[in-house]
Amino acid sequence: MRRPLDAERAAAIPRFLYQDTMNAIQTANPRLCLSLYDELYLIDLGQTLYFMADDHYTHVYYSSGTRFMVPFGLSRIEERLTLFAVHHPHSFARLGRKYIVNLSAIHNISTTKQTLSLLAANGKSVSLQISKPVLRDLLTLIAEEYMKERI
Repeated sequence: MRRPLDAERAAAIPRFLYQDTMNAIQTANPRLCLSLYDELYLIDLGQTLYFMADDHYTHVYYSSGTRFMVPFGLSRIEERLTLFAVHHPHSFARLGRKYIVNLSAIHNISTTKQTLSLLAANGKSVSLQISKPVLRDLLTLIAEEYMKERI
């Protein structure tokens, strides 16, 4: 599992990307802004359950059941989410090479079954197949964050 998206990694983001993303983050409804040539993609982070890699593309899954694809790799999404993490620490975490998940949507983690269940806004559960080592790292991350909140 890669480390969670945090403020330390924000310094690596080019300055021209920073201002657009910061404007979107500071609104009540944070959005991830991605542009390519003459196209602009706005991803509502409040509704996002998870991102899934598909070669050089990324599928975005909303809690409403809506799913769409953007022409950016998961590493580019992770790079932009690093800026979001400055104001909302530990909102999203990269899990292996395939997923970035919304930590607040996690419903169940089963290392035995190698599944991560996310609870959507409509009450439906979405299960993702993730390897045991990655799930164990996620359990450790969540336990550490829970302990920090309790202190």
